[in-house]
Amino acid sequence: MAGVLQRGRSLAERAAGARALAVDLLTRVERDRAYASLLLDATLARRTLDAREAALLTELTYGVLRWRATLDWLLETVGRRRIADLPVRLRQILRVGAYQLRFLDRVPAYAAVSEAVAAAKGPGGHEGWASLANALLRRLAERRESLPVPEMADATERLALAFSHPPWLVRRWLARFGEAEATALLQADQSPAPTVLLVNRLRADAPSVAARLAADGVATTASPLLPEALRVREGASVRHHSLVAEGKVQVMDEGAALAVALLDPQPGETVLDACAGGGNKAARMTAVMGNVGRIVALDVSERARRRLGEACTRLGATIVEPKAGDAREASRHVPGGADRVLVDAPCTGLGTLRRHPEIRWRVPEADLARLAALQRDLLRGAAEAVRPGGCLVYAVCSTEPEEGEAVGAAFSGAARAFQEEVPVGFPAGSCTRLPEGGFRTFPHREGCDGFYFIRWRRGLR
Repeated sequence: MAGVLQRGRSLAERAAGARALAVDLLTRVERDRAYASLLLDATLARRTLDAREAALLTELTYGVLRWRATLDWLLETVGRRRIADLPVRLRQILRVGAYQLRFLDRVPAYAAVSEAVAAAKGPGGHEGWASLANALLRRLAERRESLPVPEMADATERLALAFSHPPWLVRRWLARFGEAEATALLQADQSPAPTVLLVNRLRADAPSVAARLAADGVATTASPLLPEALRVREGASVRHHSLVAEGKVQVMDEGAALAVALLDPQPGETVLDACAGGGNKAARMTAVMGNVGRIVALDVSERARRRLGEACTRLGATIVEPKAGDAREASRHVPGGADRVLVDAPCTGLGTLRRHPEIRWRVPEADLARLAALQRDLLRGAAEAVRPGGCLVYAVCSTEPEEGEAVGAAFSGAARAFQEEVPVGFPAGSCTRLPEGGFRTFPHREGCDGFYFIRWRRGLR
């Protein structure tokens, strides 16, 4: 019956439903500091949406988050009032309408305006909201061809508006990379990140996975960075594919997987994942180790440990031991020490703006120093768990040197028992080797998330 009702809905009704859902999701992202990807995945799994409806919902949600600053500028230009001063739900209604008018040529202007007005009258709104939405979006519809982003003399202001990034971050990238490369990085952030599938060698192989995806109409290409990784062609959705449910693949960015490749865990070893989170890296380690050995996965979050357990069950990772613990006291959880320790530390996440565009609007520059202090503490604590002769890897999904190079250099300078090393066979040409130590990846260079990682070997004495 649900399928009959779904087929009976008109295209206009389905589009209106997607717009309403986008407003709801965006409101929760801004009001509750929720992650759009998690909300969107839960919504798509819970609701019966057809392919067009799901695609429009995804487009609107991520599009508004990516282009928020540009959308607010457009609305403020035609309305002469600060969008930030409006109620949070009304802001999302206006942004969704403005995004359709500015970026989606296939959406008729009247539909974008009328649906925004209807949403403004709906739950939590009133006639005053509706009147404002009608006025602003009608003006924008009339003037959208004559409202290009202004050419400003100041490069920071110009690029921040043109590519919808916070000025403080643009300023840093200009100083560090120069305008040409900073622009390339900003452009990369505005494009959807590719979905990458890592083949779980415990249950499948790359050729069989690629063949099965092809049979389902999903085109893939081999990753240029990692074996057993497949990049899914743009436009295909595979997060809910049966291969994922069967544990034959895991969705994981290549940058994160490179941190595991740098750690290079071996079958039979004891490995500590000191900041395990949802367990993607622990599960990847299990596959690399052939499910032979022991992986202690520490995290302070009960929710993260629960997700880790679910991931391990799905992927057949039986050697992972989720434990409640803080990396600063890691040695308590591996008496005798671990052969290899990974510290994938909490960070700003500024290297993942393609996947989590909302991060750019909620991370202040001051967080860099605050998180770097925590990262140094976590790294020092986890290092105590490395047995003599063992390996330690530090990784963060951040583009900023305070969280990467500076933390690595501080540890190298203070921990005399540890010496940096690059393992034989580490993927050649897959990332940038830094003269000060460690490696980096960037979306505009390698096509994966922005990561910093470095490996050390502890001496035998």
